[in-house]
Amino acid sequence: MNIICPNCGFGRTVNEDKLPPKAVRATCPKCQHQFKFRELPKTPAEQDAPQAVPAEPTRPVAPEQSPAEIPSRPAGMLSPDTPAQPEPAAPSPQESRIPHEEDLWKELEALNDEDGNYDSDPGQAQTTLPLWERVNSGYPLAFAQTFLHVLSNPKGFFTAMPVGHGLKKPLLFFLIVIQAVALSQSIWQLLGIVPPSLLTEELGQTTQAALALILYPLEVSVFLFLDTAINHFFLRLFKADTKGFEGTFRAEAYSAAPMLLMIIPYIGMPLAMIGTTVYKFLGLRHVHGASNKQVLAVLVLPMLLAFAVAIILTLATGQI
Repeated sequence: MNIICPNCGFGRTVNEDKLPPKAVRATCPKCQHQFKFRELPKTPAEQDAPQAVPAEPTRPVAPEQSPAEIPSRPAGMLSPDTPAQPEPAAPSPQESRIPHEEDLWKELEALNDEDGNYDSDPGQAQTTLPLWERVNSGYPLAFAQTFLHVLSNPKGFFTAMPVGHGLKKPLLFFLIVIQAVALSQSIWQLLGIVPPSLLTEELGQTTQAALALILYPLEVSVFLFLDTAINHFFLRLFKADTKGFEGTFRAEAYSAAPMLLMIIPYIGMPLAMIGTTVYKFLGLRHVHGASNKQVLAVLVLPMLLAFAVAIILTLATGQI
């Protein structure tokens, strides 16, 4: 079941089997708006039960007695003419069957994440800036520790990722990784181990290496912003955007850490692509608190659309 706040659009996909049976109301953890997310079906007994009107009880008429015939009564006993105090009315069947409107988000705090369909709200978790963004000195060591933190504990790293601190430091982290890859590619080209790119194959080896240090980071940076924009569009489409464009950009920038595998010639490229895809999946999932299905749709649909466009253009070009 996909539960979406009607006020701010924040949503969660939860396993309906794990919902508390009486939960009908939720408090959005993002904007604190309370809303009803479902109606509990009435039972057949509730639908067919007639509205019973209680009959007014009749009071028996006691025969008149003379004062001498009236027996003495112990203290505290009421006389027949004294009106009895009414007993508390029992709740009607309809009132006894009205479910208590339990707050869904409070109940979900006790649920685990075995099926991957629910995480506690990332906004409620403790957020911590990556060490790379917190230090004012010792940047090489901070970069290395942040790099290892991403690789060793991606769930903890991305779950604690805050927003509101800009794109500069995440972009710089990404550029350092890419520049290291570009430097390695230049060295392999100078040694003749890796062939030059199509754009620089007619130039000398020194020129090729110099251009690789400039062109490759520029090309990949443009692709980073374009890919972030596309993925963020689909995140909003599937109601999985909770941290805005900055959250998506941060997830993609730091998930590029496995691209450092590209310093290995030939086999480094496929390994880096697989690793980057896996870490981007984890980054988007835990930064935005999205479900597995939502993130899979965000990553797969653009590829399918690009593949379809490529087939259409190929067919159109062939016909012309």
